[in-house]
Amino acid sequence: MEPKRAAAAQEAALITGKSLLALFKKGKNSGELKADHTLVTEADRQADQLIQKIIQEKFPGEGILSEENSTKFPASKHAWVIDPLDGTVNFSQGLHYWGTSIAHLVNGQPEHGVVYFPAIDEMYTASRGGGAFFNGSPLSIEDGPRDEHFPLFVHCSRMHQRYRVKSRFKKRSLGAAAYHLCLVAKHTAALALESTTKLWDFAAGWLIIEEAGGAIRSLGEAQPFPAQPGTDYARKPYPILAASSVAVLSEAIAGITPL
Repeated sequence: MEPKRAAAAQEAALITGKSLLALFKKGKNSGELKADHTLVTEADRQADQLIQKIIQEKFPGEGILSEENSTKFPASKHAWVIDPLDGTVNFSQGLHYWGTSIAHLVNGQPEHGVVYFPAIDEMYTASRGGGAFFNGSPLSIEDGPRDEHFPLFVHCSRMHQRYRVKSRFKKRSLGAAAYHLCLVAKHTAALALESTTKLWDFAAGWLIIEEAGGAIRSLGEAQPFPAQPGTDYARKPYPILAASSVAVLSEAIAGITPL
């Protein structure tokens, strides 16, 4: 593990989160549509600049892939993948489920991940081989909350446009891919499906789920890791399925049919 980079990721997430929370409380966070028809606000851009500044000052020369800046994966051993504001629509509409996702990758594989949701004060962290944590306490899916009567299945709003899904789980959509993945890591949800996520949406959450003891993969043959230098990940959406166990993942895959 590399504690300096793990600490830097947490510091960047906290500082950026506080900045975003101040903007969120002011309201009037309307934005504009990008070419891919996703929403971007001035808050997204400011958060992106802040995170990049912190990383570049601490680790000069290390490449950064960001939703709001360079979307090509850098050709360097150490690389950072950031989503400065996941859940932008929620943020712009005054809903509390939004946050900042920062992943540090080594040779294209997630090594550290931090996802922070300032409005609800929830921070999820993980280091490869070092476990996952929720607000500083060890996070294990086996020890997490569970309600066998109503296991939750969280998913993106596009799911029913792309898949026919047969599931015994109670469905919910909260509008933030990173938060959906963290709910699986915390075992609040048993299953999560995101239809068109990009690398920055899940790079940190992927590691957090693995280190918490869950199962995660991209549907289909193409898998996102190791990330490939020079690849433009703005052009590579992945359908991501995460579950509390391999058994739940396998059950879910059997019930999902592309339209």
